[in-house]
Amino acid sequence: MLRVARLGHQHTRWLKSLLALNPCENVYLIALLEVTGTAQMGSPSGSLLGVFDGDRPVAAYWVGGNIIPVAATPGTNQALAEKLNADGRYSCSLIGSRTIILDLHSRLNWGRPRGVRDRQPLLAISSDPLVEPDEAVEPVTVEQLPAVFSASVDMFTNEVGFSPIEGGQSSYMARVRSIIRGKNCFARISDTLPQGGAVRRWPAMSQAEQVLFKADIGIRAPRIVQIQGVWVHPDVRHQGLGAAGMAAVVAQTRAAGHTTVSLYANDFNEVALRMYARVGFEQVGTFATVMY
Repeated sequence: MLRVARLGHQHTRWLKSLLALNPCENVYLIALLEVTGTAQMGSPSGSLLGVFDGDRPVAAYWVGGNIIPVAATPGTNQALAEKLNADGRYSCSLIGSRTIILDLHSRLNWGRPRGVRDRQPLLAISSDPLVEPDEAVEPVTVEQLPAVFSASVDMFTNEVGFSPIEGGQSSYMARVRSIIRGKNCFARISDTLPQGGAVRRWPAMSQAEQVLFKADIGIRAPRIVQIQGVWVHPDVRHQGLGAAGMAAVVAQTRAAGHTTVSLYANDFNEVALRMYARVGFEQVGTFATVMY
């Protein structure tokens, strides 16, 4: 019978080898293992659980604000679901390989989730971008936080379906500030847009500084990163700004030593998927996200 228990230091080599089999899918735990140096991970934000067949671990799950599986199967999902059902529903998201996440979701008795994204192409690029990078895209400074915060709220609301500041903005503001301070937010910030060799001014941009394009490095591991929070100002969409901006992020990230840049997107966002393909991203898997 399978059982769920915390992983220990002695399982570190097993975990590291397992994560290396699919770095694009496992980037979150690769980054976490780089920080902790051990499979015995636990903090107020979550803990790493193993599913054991006797004394042998066969799968792992990060359980916290996100629940992320590694080498999971329907059988290991059932073992974890029994624990999660006993613990009771709490606010979190299930994120990972589509078949595993939807199977785990079906085994939980937590009621209707807040949202389900049941098909999210997992994309990656491990070469130079296919389009010319936008040289105006660069890491954001803390002084640019107000403009970036507005863009981040709009991105989150449109992508997830609810506002991240429904209960107040302090928590999300702190998150955006932390991303900026870590030099993980890239943006083109201006009140003008070069077009056809001239400078076109966009009247809808009322502030002196407007974010035209932005993208965040949400997860940074030694050789791979995962991009999140990609956004283009509505007034400048369909002008090639997204592809050039993403090319800049890829080029700068690879120049810093990260050979692979990955991300996942909703399958219904066809415009974004075409843009990523233009840059050179290729599909390497399919994710799903279930939000409680």
